[in-house]
Amino acid sequence: MCKSSIGILLLLSALVLSNVFWIYNTIDFGITHTYAMQSCEESSKALEQLISLLPIAIQSQHTREAILSASRVRGDEVVFEKHGLTWVGGLGLRFSDEGKLVEVIREP
Repeated sequence: MCKSSIGILLLLSALVLSNVFWIYNTIDFGITHTYAMQSCEESSKALEQLISLLPIAIQSQHTREAILSASRVRGDEVVFEKHGLTWVGGLGLRFSDEGKLVEVIREP
């Protein structure tokens, strides 16, 4: 092989490797961006729930049912109990025995 053929092969290899690097970088950025947007949407939904829940939660006369209905902002949140918390969407609500809101936890 002559020197020019070796140079061409080295440049071709460098071009292919740089293209592979940029393709990998683009795919990785797309996946990272998708997860970041999903996290932002979940945080936005939790914030929306908390904002609608606050006026009712700070008043002592409201019952557990009123607080749960206020936290169901979009209406499609599933309500279930697990580990002493009542989960509404991504929020965990802990109530006292009297039905008063004691603690609010966001899904990890």
